[in-house]
Amino acid sequence: MNPTCPPTEAAPHPRWMVVDDNPELLLLMKMLLEQIHGDAVDCFNSPDEALKAFTAAPEAYEVVITDFEMPGIDGIELCRRLRAMARSVKIFLATGSGFFTETAAAHAGFLGLINKPFRPEKLQALLAEAGVHTAPAVAT
Repeated sequence: MNPTCPPTEAAPHPRWMVVDDNPELLLLMKMLLEQIHGDAVDCFNSPDEALKAFTAAPEAYEVVITDFEMPGIDGIELCRRLRAMARSVKIFLATGSGFFTETAAAHAGFLGLINKPFRPEKLQALLAEAGVHTAPAVAT
């Protein structure tokens, strides 16, 4: 887990997980998602660490947002492994790579595609469209 993005205390509701090897983006995503969602967001700058946390408590996570290009396990492999443990978890791909289309992301097992950079209201709209509960609209 990234030291700039400390673990959230045990939450009564399912938590959200963000996985990205960029520490600045990870912290920004945590702050934005906590504003959008209003509940706990756990951040991991290593897909291996994220996988360990998820394996320990797959029922604890409702939403996962992962980067594609990361050292070790890429976002597609992480998605595949998470799905094998919890079919109902909502997994989104967040990437700056022009490689993915929404169709390609869906084919890889993702519920949605978040193209970086993105505006907060675009992220919130995507989550709402996928049936993920969010707080009232984020001010931009």
